[in-house]
Amino acid sequence: MALRSDIEGDIAKTVNTRLSTTVRTDFALETVPDPSNMGYSEGVYLPSTYLYADMADSSGLVAVSPAETVARVMKAYLSVSTRIIRANNGHIRSFDGDRVMGIFAGNDRYSRAAKSALQIKWAMNSLVQPAIASQFGSIKESGWQLRHACGIASGKSLLVRAGFRGNDDMISVGTAPNLAAKLSDLRQDHFSTFIGSGTYNKLNDAAKLSKGVDMWRGPFSYAMGGKTYSYYKTSYFWPLK
Repeated sequence: MALRSDIEGDIAKTVNTRLSTTVRTDFALETVPDPSNMGYSEGVYLPSTYLYADMADSSGLVAVSPAETVARVMKAYLSVSTRIIRANNGHIRSFDGDRVMGIFAGNDRYSRAAKSALQIKWAMNSLVQPAIASQFGSIKESGWQLRHACGIASGKSLLVRAGFRGNDDMISVGTAPNLAAKLSDLRQDHFSTFIGSGTYNKLNDAAKLSKGVDMWRGPFSYAMGGKTYSYYKTSYFWPLK
């Protein structure tokens, strides 16, 4: 009965308890709430930009490589992506298998998220792929290529703390995180960065143009939840210095 009592307590604290929500108005701040600093009945509405970086064809890697090799490749993908997101003042709030979610806040969040995606592409192609092909015979022999996609979308989302002490996580509720996640699932030849039109329209010149030429193609349409959203895509990359 102890488990049932605990579950009934969880329901009382979630379903039967209203959230105490606040709306962030300090848009210039680049900070994102940390779940450990939030109450379990607290939520924050935050204007933000979401980036999902998703490694492609992990099942193909599993088919040609030992489990330890797969684990090391996935760790490299997540570690490098996380480091780049953080370098651009993004905040990591969730890992999901071979996918990582970054949240960007602040006035220039759109461009920092786009820059992160373009830098992740360069790092995977120019640094990680050569390293894993050199290190792991199974990858070199099979010709498996590290491919991925980044999805980016912006909007006001509700951030709430979930789980219980020792197993905390942050839930993001809104169109932006959903669209960013869906865009990261796209696989379109050499295109690997997909951004919603709301993000594209807010890009600064550095994140939008290359030698005066628009790096992004679009708009294209994506259907989600009975609605249609516009997005742009690019095959460009941003070298790390």
